[in-house]
Amino acid sequence: MKLIFVFVVAIILFAVGECLDEDKCWTCQPAECMNKNDEPDWVEFGNNLYALLEEQVFQEEGEKRCVELGGHLASIHSKEENDFVHKLRGNNSVWIGQNKIANPGVDGTYTWTDGSPVDDFTVPWNQRQPKEKYTNCVFMANNVDSNGEWNDYFCDQNLPIAYSPSPPFAICKKPK
Repeated sequence: MKLIFVFVVAIILFAVGECLDEDKCWTCQPAECMNKNDEPDWVEFGNNLYALLEEQVFQEEGEKRCVELGGHLASIHSKEENDFVHKLRGNNSVWIGQNKIANPGVDGTYTWTDGSPVDDFTVPWNQRQPKEKYTNCVFMANNVDSNGEWNDYFCDQNLPIAYSPSPPFAICKKPK
């Protein structure tokens, strides 16, 4: 009877996507486990490659994963590039590489995590954004009516329930 119970529990855990071996760098997703060392699919745009990192991360973790893959969170320097990233994100909220962590808690200047300059490109902030001096990290939301607008939020907190996933995925960018 005990063996049947263990078998039933194992089937239930598998069906809901629970991973039994998280210590070996596995990330749990519904009905499957995905090795974090798998290389994402890179898509070319201009002189760069981009990838949707389908792991729920806070911005700092997303940047670390992108660096491990040879890039950084995406820096966006034109409307065309913003439109491309907007399409690549699918129906997901995603971190991009802009933040003002160098000056936390101050109405500071946004910078890119890859060190590239912040251009004269008109930033497509969502209505009432950027919002507060403590919301230092930038994400592109999954709003149905979104055209790639940016939002600022706390770097290490789950997004409000209206956005998914929470925490968001990340968009990585690296040179060709």
